[in-house]
Formats: sequence, C-alpha cells, structure tokens
Amino acid sequence: MGVKVLVADRISERGLEVLRREPGVEVDVKTGLAPEDLIGCIGEYDGLIVRSGTRVTEPVIAAARRLRVIGRAGVGVDNIDVEAATRKGIVVINAPEGNTVATAEHTIAMMFALARWIPQAHASMIRDRRWDRQRFTGMQLQGKVLGVIGLGRVGSQVARRAVALGMQVLAYDPYIAPERARELGVEMAEVDDICRRAHVITVHTPLTRATENLIGRRQFELMQPGVRIINCARGGVIDEDALYEALKEGKVAGAALDVFREEPPWNSPLLELDRVVVTPHLGASTTEAQVHVAVDVAAEVLRALKGEPVRNAVNLPALAPEVMERLLPYLDLAERLGRLYTELVGGGHRTIELVYSGQLAELDCGPLTRAVLKGMLDPVLQEAVNYVNAPLVARERGIRVSETRQSSDGDFQSLITVRGSGGPGGERTVAGTLTGRDVPTLVGIDGYRVNVDTPGYLLVARNVDRPGMIGRVGTLLGENRINIAFMQVGRKAVGEVAVMVLGVDDPIPPAVMERLEQVEDLWDTRLVKW
Repeated sequence: MGVKVLVADRISERGLEVLRREPGVEVDVKTGLAPEDLIGCIGEYDGLIVRSGTRVTEPVIAAARRLRVIGRAGVGVDNIDVEAATRKGIVVINAPEGNTVATAEHTIAMMFALARWIPQAHASMIRDRRWDRQRFTGMQLQGKVLGVIGLGRVGSQVARRAVALGMQVLAYDPYIAPERARELGVEMAEVDDICRRAHVITVHTPLTRATENLIGRRQFELMQPGVRIINCARGGVIDEDALYEALKEGKVAGAALDVFREEPPWNSPLLELDRVVVTPHLGASTTEAQVHVAVDVAAEVLRALKGEPVRNAVNLPALAPEVMERLLPYLDLAERLGRLYTELVGGGHRTIELVYSGQLAELDCGPLTRAVLKGMLDPVLQEAVNYVNAPLVARERGIRVSETRQSSDGDFQSLITVRGSGGPGGERTVAGTLTGRDVPTLVGIDGYRVNVDTPGYLLVARNVDRPGMIGRVGTLLGENRINIAFMQVGRKAVGEVAVMVLGVDDPIPPAVMERLEQVEDLWDTRLVKW
C-alpha cells in the first residue's frame, strides 16, 4: 500500500500488530510529542492514531500534507479539531464500542461507591483506624430512580444493568426512538423532569456546545435533597462550580467523578470534599478495553487508507453493518452518476435532488449522496473532494442538496436519479441502476431511456430524430479514425428531439468535437466518461 502511520500516544501492542502485519504500511510510534514537534513531522504521514494525550489542533491539520485519516483509540474526539479535519477531507475515526462495557461497569461501580460510601469507609479504617458503622450508613439502590442523560452505547449498558438491579430508569436522549427505550425497559423524560425525580443522576453524552454545563445551577435547584451525581463521560458536561456549591449546601449528598474540565484536576475544590469519590479517568482502563479500542481503531484506519468504507467515522454518517453491506455496490454507481452529470451539464445548477427509488428507498442513503457529490465536484475543483468533505464543499458553494425516496416504477428494483435545476439549461437528470452482477448501468439522460453498462468514453448529443443523423456522425468519426464501440438512441416520439449515445474507444480530439457541433440538427455534444 505504501503508506506511513504515526502512533502519537501509547496503545496496546495488539493494535500495533494489526498495523504492522499489513503489507506496505510503515508504522512509527512517537509518544509524548510537543505540539511543535507534531506539527514538524505530521507532513510525512498518511494516518495518525492518538488517545486523549495528543491534541490534534487546526495548526497540526494544516501542516498535514498527506494525512487522510485520524484515529482516536477511544470514544471522545474532543482533543481533535474535527471541523478542520472535515474541511480538509480527513476522516476522523473513533472506537466507540471497544470500551463500552468497561465504562458502563465503572459507572455502576461509582454508583455503588456513592450509595454505600465505600471509599470513605475504607479510608476511615486504614488511615484513621476507626470502626464507625453509623457514620457510613448507605442507601439501597433497589427501588430508587436512576436518571441516565445520554442513552447511547454506554448509557444503554448502564440502563440495562440498573434495571437488573431493580432500579427505575429515566432517560433523556433526543435521538433515541421510543421503540429503543421500550426495549431497554426505560422511561424517556426531559432533563428537568429527571432532575426532579431521580435519586441518582449519571451523564453519558459527548462534550459539545449543546451539552456543555448541561447540568448547571438551575438543574441542581430542581433536584431533591440527597441526590447523587455521577460523571464518567466528559468533564464540562456538569458545571463543576455549581456542583461544588450544591455539595457544600447539602443539596447533593455525594458525587462520583471520573472526568474533569481540566485534567489532572489539582486546582479543583471538589477534591477537598469528603463526599466526593474521584478516579483518574479510569472508565476505559481495563486490559480488555485497551486491547479492543487499539485493535478496532487500527483496523478502521487501515480501511480508510485503502479507500474502503469505515463504520466508526465521526464525520461520516454511521450505518449498521448490514445497511452498509447493501449500499456498497451502489457507491461506484453513485459517484459515476455525479461525475457524468457535471460533464454533461458543465455546472451552474444551484439545487441538486437525489431520488432513490425501489429497494434503496428503504435505506439510509447518506453515503450514496456523498458519493454523488464527490463525483460532481471532483472534476471542477482544485482542492481534494472526498466522502468526508463533499457535503461541506457543496454547501460552501451555495448548492442546495436534498434526498427524495419513492417506490419503484416497476422497471428497476433500485434506481438513483440525479436531478439538477437552477442553471442555464433548466432541469437536467441522469439515472442509473445495477444490472447483472452489480454492473453500474446508465439508464436515463434527461428523461430519455438509454442502456450503457460498458465503462469508457461516451459521445452524448441531442439531435432531431430523422434519417441520416447516425450515419453522418459515424462517417465523421470514421474519417478521423475514431472507432465506435456501440451506439444508442433514446427518443420519446418519432421525428422529435432524441439523445444519441455513442461509445468510443479513445477520447475525441477537440477539433473533431468542433466539427460535430457544426452538423445540422445536432447540438449539445459532450464527450463524457462512464
């Protein structure tokens, strides 16, 4: 493959083995790099793997001349400038499943520690030599209400375990379907309602502008006295100043924190309170989890470097494996249609509609839309366009993109139609499907039926449907030693406008294209590639 991968943070040797046994991959492990050193060397690499220790900032990404993929051996990517990477067309990958169980188990462990004051009782005995049973009277968890804010991978696992403990679980997540909640045995609720009703509240969301200080002073005011708070997700989701005040006032009975706004949190006043249980970001720190995330991210980075679809890209739509498997054969077709559209139309259209018909209408076709946009934009732009940045590049150029789904018209099991409008030529369309053994086949141009399943150069033109037109074009090409592989005519009615499609073995020289444009009743001649 001939690529170089930089591993900038320590990961499991099992992950390194995945990279090293791939032919053509050179792996450099350089941990603890200063920011200026990372900027100085990143230009040599095609792939970068980090954990939480290395910050991949905009200056780092700007210096990355060859970088195609950044892998985070873990869940959170807040140490990576995802927007800058997306703008440059770099795939950002994480390993969301490798440490799911470890983090969920740590959350449950923290909940038990809070409920029964286990760390405080341990310290009292070991440090103070005190046998004080009354002081550490705990709270039984069975029958209590647990509020889970964020019902993703970790939150769902926490909810399952809490239900098994006999707890009632309230959950907030605006992106979870009601069916999923019923499957987990939880009740969906808003954040404020959770704050009012829950005896224990745990957060499991990423740190974004929307979730920063999601639990703040107003939320603490809503809570019932004696509530317990857990954060094994991301520092900053809970307002630490507000939490400190609520603990001091006695509104919050205790807090268990694995993450902090600043790590290590040596300046945090929370460390001074004896009703706070803290661990040094241990959620994913099991031997099994570290192996899993390293192996997962290494495998995904290799897929990205090979140009294969990846499952866990944070700046690409996430799809179930079975959905991606059904879409894979259509990716090449979608990109061909996008490129053909640009070559036929020449650009200028401000609105692009992707119509997915038949079986495709039942699937999430986001990757296909990205493939169409990549095909459309790549021939006309100097900067690199790929599946990652194609929607952003289109949006920056004022192109409005929409998706429409419709049932099949009976002719094709699945059909992709690219429809553009707002340009000087009015509405234009191209349509394609898969035939035989997943062969990309062009079946429509501007509503005219064609059938092109052979890759190569095409001469596409409009003409008046009358005798002699095909012969005149064929004679002109033959005189210039251009061999015709096949010829088709798409028409709607005899004697009206038709679309002529000729497959040719070699590109047609500009001088010959000019002569074709001079043929009477022949116009809009284009040399394209299928």
